[in-house]
Amino acid sequence: MPAKDGDTYTLQLGSSGMTFSVECVVSPSALQKGLSGRESLEEGCGMLFIFPSLKRQSMWMPDMAFSLDIVWLDETLSVSHIVYGAVPCKTRNDCPGYPSKYDAKYAIEMFAGDARKYGFSEGMTIKVLF
Repeated sequence: MPAKDGDTYTLQLGSSGMTFSVECVVSPSALQKGLSGRESLEEGCGMLFIFPSLKRQSMWMPDMAFSLDIVWLDETLSVSHIVYGAVPCKTRNDCPGYPSKYDAKYAIEMFAGDARKYGFSEGMTIKVLF
């Protein structure tokens, strides 16, 4: 998927027809920053992380204002693992990581609870609507 920082896409979730909007981050600095420093997200929106390679990835949550669900995807945009309710760090020195269980090429961060609300599930394939 050719994308650059700030591009927005609509994702179709499996065969349900349900959609979810994402803002892309691709550059090393944007991947590192993610949603840090943001006060909130719009309803039905998240951030799509596009990693440079397929491998086990990890997220951490410094300077976050809210808890997140993290949906990990493989290179085919199939959901391989979901982390529910990742909690922001209290301090940068006490900041746990939230790793992918399997190799991942993409991740979607969204409000905690939205993965279930929108019907994300392991094994589901996501389609990008252009």
